[in-house]
Amino acid sequence: MSQLIDNAVATTRRILTGLRPTILDDFGILAALEWQAAQFQKRTGIECVVNCVCARSEDCAKELDKPRSIALFRIFQEALTNVAKHSGASRVEIEFLRSDEEIVMSIIDNGRGMAKNRTDASIPYGILGMSERVDRLGGQISLDTPPGGGFTVTVILPLPANEEEET
Repeated sequence: MSQLIDNAVATTRRILTGLRPTILDDFGILAALEWQAAQFQKRTGIECVVNCVCARSEDCAKELDKPRSIALFRIFQEALTNVAKHSGASRVEIEFLRSDEEIVMSIIDNGRGMAKNRTDASIPYGILGMSERVDRLGGQISLDTPPGGGFTVTVILPLPANEEEET
């Protein structure tokens, strides 16, 4: 009985860390993205690189509010899940751009992309979930399959005009 309880606790911790790792709260969204990218690369063998660009160097050090951090992290996880399951990609690149007004996160893979003839009814639940998270924060999401192949998920989230709005 004791072993079963220990196993249940360990499983619960693993699931909770996967949903929202403490690194997100302790070190911020960039560290969490880099950690998740490293875990993904180790688990799948798919190269995963995170690039961060900030309009000003101090913008990269600013903490992001919890709703935006969680939304970006969960969207990132879902995009990586889609890459692993469907894309056949060998490389994923994440571009994280931050300015005073917005955050832009793009997840770009070199896989086969999404079929162009999809209807709204055939859009996977994961992509619908990403769209709902972005909508709740007043942002935009775009999905693109360039002519040369691959797939790109781009999320644009507006930032609050001042510090009081973030809390």
